Amino acid sequence: MALIAQLTDPHLRDDGADPFHDPAEAMLQAFAQIAAMDIKPDAIVLTGDIIDRSAKGYAHALPVLHRAPVPLWPMPGNHDDPAGFRIAFDGWAEFAPDHLSYIAQIDDLQLIALDSTLPDGRPGLDRMPLDWLADALGKSRKPILLALHHPPFATGAPHLDRPGFQNAEALSRLIEGSAVCRIIAGHSHRAMQTLWAGCLCSAAPAIGHGLSLSLSGTEPHKPVRVAPAFDLHAIGPKGCVSHQIRLDEGSE
Repeated sequence: MALIAQLTDPHLRDDGADPFHDPAEAMLQAFAQIAAMDIKPDAIVLTGDIIDRSAKGYAHALPVLHRAPVPLWPMPGNHDDPAGFRIAFDGWAEFAPDHLSYIAQIDDLQLIALDSTLPDGRPGLDRMPLDWLADALGKSRKPILLALHHPPFATGAPHLDRPGFQNAEALSRLIEGSAVCRIIAGHSHRAMQTLWAGCLCSAAPAIGHGLSLSLSGTEPHKPVRVAPAFDLHAIGPKGCVSHQIRLDEGSE
């Protein structure tokens, strides 16, 4: 069995102007709770928006991430700077030449970290990452955890579903019948789960601020005060079970 802690969307700023709590402190609290677990996760997958657009780079974020108690696999989100991300995390993962996707081995599980931010900043995949993924899926001999920043499914929340995940149907066709056993994402700053492409697919709550929910789209999409949290995924031959860990509930 592989045990994966998924942290997402810390939006680490370098100006201290976080809306409700200090996400760097929340990251360190999450690391402390992970370190205190009686069975520690095999890895942390950080599914994007490591920094906020307000930040000038990653110099303030790297010292925080280096304190992770288990191996940490970083992924970019739409708030991350692709060129700066590649430089900052050189040596952390073997990125594809034309996008920031990569493959990592975690116990008996293969992690495919798929860069889901298009060059213009919208969510989705163009031809290069789709072809790269098709090749990776064809070569895999292990169960696959597919991680993206953006949920590829329709959430029902207009502010998340506009303009839509480009080439979601093409991605779904690649996943169906493949070795992908679980799909995880971030971006929503809310916990969500659904069946998609024949797999359990979820978005994790954020380490940074929460975001309001409006199913009609008439209410403003704005940061809200919620307790930081992360997901813990136990993935084995008999299936996948996920737990949500709130940082205000103490060590578990």
